[in-house]
Amino acid sequence: MLKMALAFCEDIDYTDRILEQTKAAYAIEEPHFDWETCYDVTLQDLRFRCVYSDDEMRGIIRTCENIIRELIDIQDKGYTRERFDNVDHFDNGGVNDRILSPIEVFTDFRTDKLLDYIAELAGYTRVAGAQYMLLAAPDMKSAIYGVFDKMLDDPEEVDAWFSCLGFLIKAAMSMHRVEVSEGAEEKAE
Repeated sequence: MLKMALAFCEDIDYTDRILEQTKAAYAIEEPHFDWETCYDVTLQDLRFRCVYSDDEMRGIIRTCENIIRELIDIQDKGYTRERFDNVDHFDNGGVNDRILSPIEVFTDFRTDKLLDYIAELAGYTRVAGAQYMLLAAPDMKSAIYGVFDKMLDDPEEVDAWFSCLGFLIKAAMSMHRVEVSEGAEEKAE
């Protein structure tokens, strides 16, 4: 984990570089947004658009970096792949529930800091109430679960961690999203 801790050293600020990379990859021209940037993002099979100011994106990026640091700390304190794999999953008639299982495992390794970071992301992404409780927070917990799962596979793979950071940032951006369907794109043209 030493390589990972050095890669995500708090003394190094990656925020502006990551913001510029995110804009280069996902920003689109939308003339009615003066001080915000519209992003067209695909996360796994979900294509969505979202709008954030640079300050909101900096907050999202910093918070996702903090989540990565917290996951490194959790593993450094002894959380193992075996424990992760042995958490009792919700059993839905003999089949593990694909929605509840990640949340159950997240509950096993979560810390107060991780919960605070998810709430912090809600502030940057402007979600609250039912949208936060029923959609945004569970989706973010599931994303953190996926990142931690990857980390436990190869904790020394620095490139994978930067890829995981990108995944977390996109997951956070999706907290306040408008889904884009392929049919809607064709109608607009």
